[in-house]
Amino acid sequence: MRNIMSAFVFILITVVAKAQTRYVDNIFKDIKLRTFNYAIKKTDTLKLDIYDAVDDTLSKKPLMVLVHGGGFYSGQRNDSYMISLAETIAKKGYVVASIDYRLIHDHNDLTCHTPHTAVFEIYKNSAKDVLDALLFLTDYKTDFRIDDSKIVLTGSSAGAETILNIAYNRDLITNSKRHKSIKIAGVVSISGALFDTKDIAFHNSVPGVFYHGEEDPVVPYDKGAHHSCDTLSNGFFILEGSKKIAEKLEYLDTSFMLYSYKYRGHDIFNLPNEDYHESFVFIKKVVFDNHFYQSSIKKPLR
Repeated sequence: MRNIMSAFVFILITVVAKAQTRYVDNIFKDIKLRTFNYAIKKTDTLKLDIYDAVDDTLSKKPLMVLVHGGGFYSGQRNDSYMISLAETIAKKGYVVASIDYRLIHDHNDLTCHTPHTAVFEIYKNSAKDVLDALLFLTDYKTDFRIDDSKIVLTGSSAGAETILNIAYNRDLITNSKRHKSIKIAGVVSISGALFDTKDIAFHNSVPGVFYHGEEDPVVPYDKGAHHSCDTLSNGFFILEGSKKIAEKLEYLDTSFMLYSYKYRGHDIFNLPNEDYHESFVFIKKVVFDNHFYQSSIKKPLR
C-alpha cells in the first residue's frame, strides 16, 4: 500500500508539474506594478510600466515588452486591455514592460495623402522610442531582474510594425551603436509588417510568431501598399507582411509560427485563447529551450 501511495503521489506531482509550466501557464497570483519615465522627447515625457510577480524569487527573468497599437496616433501603455495582458503574462513568470512611444497628434497625418518620407519618420520615431526604453530596461537589468539575453517583443498593428522593424530592419531605423547592441530573442506580431525582408539575414533572423488576416487592407498580409494606397498617391510605399517574413525565416532555417486567418482583415486582435497560448509554448520551446520548429496554420477566426 505504501508503494502504491508513493507511486500515486509521484504521478500527481508529475501531472501538476506538466499542467503548470513557467513561461507558459499562469503560475503566480499577485502582480506588482511600477511606472518609470524612460525618456523625454521635446514635449513628450515617455513612460513605461513594469509588471512583476510578487512571489517570484528568480533573480534573472525573461523580459516581455508590449507595444500597443493605434495607428501611431492613439493608444496607451495603460489602456485596460494592455493592463490585463501585462498582468496575465507576468503571472507566467516574465518581467513585463508596457511602453508608451511618441504619437502623432492627428490621424490625418498618416494617410495616403501624407508624403511617404513623413510616414517613414513616424515609423522610425516609434522604433527609436522603444529602443530607448529597452536601453533603460537593460541599463537597470539587475534592479528589474531582467535576463537581457531573453528579450521578447510583442505588438499589434502599429506596435507590431514597430517591433518588426526593430528586430529585422534596425539598420534602416537608427545609426546608434547602443541601439544596435540590443539583442532580441523573439517576436510576437499581430497584424504587423516591415519595410523590407531583404534585410533579414542569419545574424538577425529572430524567431517569431505571426498572426495575420489574409485580407488585411491596412497592413498587408503578403506584400502590398501601406494602407492600400494608390501607386500615384504621396503616401504610397510597399510593406512586407507576416507571410513574407515567415517565408524568409523558413528560407533561413529559423523557427517561426504563422497563423493565417482566412477571409479576415485588420480586425483579428481578439485572438482565440488557444491560438495566443501557442505563442507562449513556442517561446518556451524555441527561444528558451533552443528547439527548432516551423509551422504555417490556416484557419477561420471564430
